[in-house]
Amino acid sequence: MGTMGHASDMDTWFELLIASFARPREAARRLLAAAPAQSDVIAAAVAVTACGVVLSFLAVLASGGPADPVSALILGNPILGATAQLIFAFAIAGVTAYIGRSFGGTGDFWGALTLVVWLNAVLVVLQTIQLVALVFAPPFAGLLAAAGLFWALWAFANFITELHGFQNPLFVMGGVILSAIALFFLLAMALSMMGLTPQGLS
Repeated sequence: MGTMGHASDMDTWFELLIASFARPREAARRLLAAAPAQSDVIAAAVAVTACGVVLSFLAVLASGGPADPVSALILGNPILGATAQLIFAFAIAGVTAYIGRSFGGTGDFWGALTLVVWLNAVLVVLQTIQLVALVFAPPFAGLLAAAGLFWALWAFANFITELHGFQNPLFVMGGVILSAIALFFLLAMALSMMGLTPQGLS
């Protein structure tokens, strides 16, 4: 019985993963309907962040080249890098909930965080595939990275559209891009003010 239940759960997660690529709004609807406990969402956020940091470390090793500034920061202090990424995920969820509500949306912070964590979980899967490609077919890894970035923007726009009950994901996508740019620069400024730059860690 336990084995059958575990297999059923795996099938459900796999179906949700496929839906995230093919029908992101449907995937968001199912995640929100599941309404996971807040403690489970936080635990998942920590686990996904840790996996992402490990994969980033392995990707830099596999590439054999110099790390970009963000990767250098993470590799120089993995705990700091993971903490920054976790804070960033919570910040994105907060901004997503706040801005969406200011435009008449109906979503809340925990719904937004659930979707952000799931998006990051799918990105971890893509990171894993990209890492394998980096080892066996490096040119293909670059294409995967570009495709993954485009998918992440499109999927998150659809997630927000479903979260807040909006209608046009293309309009939301524009807001996502602008918000992501603003958050990136705010985080970079905050880290710089604390002296937590790649140069400061060397």
